[in-house]
Amino acid sequence: MDSRFSIDAYINRNTDALIKSFAAALPNIKPTSVDFVSTEPQQLLAAYTLSYASIIDIETGCSVLSFDFGDEDAGTITKILSHPTMSVSLTASNDRKIRYFDNNTGKMIHGTVAHVEAISCLAIDPNGLYLLSGSHDGSLRLWNMEKRICLQEIAAHRKKFDSAVMTVAFHPSRPLIGSAGADALAKVFSSQKYLHGSSFDS
Repeated sequence: MDSRFSIDAYINRNTDALIKSFAAALPNIKPTSVDFVSTEPQQLLAAYTLSYASIIDIETGCSVLSFDFGDEDAGTITKILSHPTMSVSLTASNDRKIRYFDNNTGKMIHGTVAHVEAISCLAIDPNGLYLLSGSHDGSLRLWNMEKRICLQEIAAHRKKFDSAVMTVAFHPSRPLIGSAGADALAKVFSSQKYLHGSSFDS
């Protein structure tokens, strides 16, 4: 795996133009996930192996800050996300934890063991109120982002070759969530009933 990653800009529908290519900030780490910072359009989130994640200035290619994991060994960070309205970033990692970071200081705001096995994916609803996580234990979990508590767990996918949930998503306008798994299934669940006090329907 190359330790560089690039940003492709689609200047128009007929042209693909590479704007930047960034090398990893430290030796022996590989990029695993990227996202644009919602509150700072010129900044990019980048996550790597070996408990490293940072904010990069797209124009200069320089690191704005690196997130402070303290003494914790997160292992490979599998997903990094920018909160849609707040200066907060979230990571998921092989150590089963979801972590919240302050984009201004790099300090960890909150961390919780979220699943029985490694977390493979995260998604935030468009309003920034709910977080959805998926794991190789086969489950999805819906979280209240303000209270940072788990609201519901769904046994969604069967494990295959040590993998289970591969990706999760919120519908942009309807009360639906989706997931895809190593069991070759894609699933859609209604979140409307749960958000009114009931359970998900598949």
